[in-house]
Amino acid sequence: MSKILYLIFVLITTNSFAQKIFRQPVAKGAWQYVYPFKDTSYVLAIQHLIVDKEPANANIYFGKSGKTVDKIFWKENLDMRHISGNITYEDYNNDDIKDLLIFEDTGGRGGNSYYNLYLVNPKNHTLTKVKDFDNIVNPSYNKKHKVIVSYGLTGTNYYQLYRLNKKHIPYKIGEHFDETDDLDLDKKIASILKKTIIQNHRSKR
Repeated sequence: MSKILYLIFVLITTNSFAQKIFRQPVAKGAWQYVYPFKDTSYVLAIQHLIVDKEPANANIYFGKSGKTVDKIFWKENLDMRHISGNITYEDYNNDDIKDLLIFEDTGGRGGNSYYNLYLVNPKNHTLTKVKDFDNIVNPSYNKKHKVIVSYGLTGTNYYQLYRLNKKHIPYKIGEHFDETDDLDLDKKIASILKKTIIQNHRSKR
């Protein structure tokens, strides 16, 4: 009987250590920890995987830390190139709660930056990833007009407006427009939104 109990203990202990994700000093790669809520038992852990002494991509885990076992709510693998200075917060769904942005990579000789966006819900302690947000170049949020503004650096610099639908997926508003010396960005955004409202109204007739 004692041998059976011992085997059960070994199995439980082994399984507990197998589920431990956070605070693994001997695990491969470089680990980074982000605490998006006041309750710091909720952790976003980024395991930067190193190839030829440079970060190549990363495993991201979001969960709740425990003494012996961590509860992992979700995990994913992303292409990432930076280990430090890669976390910023900005409200992207106009709920006055700053959301989490993780820098992914650059393009256009370093002028174009791409991010992954996670909507922060402190009440439910959830992080909701915005699908395909990393396709939006140099994003920022315009609180006045409640739109995401993309600014692309190419041969001719241009803007594109986005919003998030009910499923938290970005969609384009209007066509992109070039940056010019006489561009009044505020008036241009207002004009595009007004035109879109008129078009939507006509399409519903």
